[in-house]
Amino acid sequence: MLKIQTNNGTPAELDTSEASEEELQILTARAERNARLQESDKYLTSDHPTTKKTGWTTYRQSLRDMDFTDPDDLTWPDKPE
Repeated sequence: MLKIQTNNGTPAELDTSEASEEELQILTARAERNARLQESDKYLTSDHPTTKKTGWTTYRQSLRDMDFTDPDDLTWPDKPE
């Protein structure tokens, strides 16, 4: 079982008993990507005190554009400093 969060934040479990090792790696990487997106949500709210909204927007788009076809060769984008 792989524990994930749905879009509304509700915890869920995926039955991974028949998944290959590569499928598990991809699912795990996508779950990590989704967690990073969720962690960075706050930086784009209109009342968050940051001057780096463009950087956060670019970071989040880079996360969405990630290619998961080769889970052994993932390059995670850097967070804005």
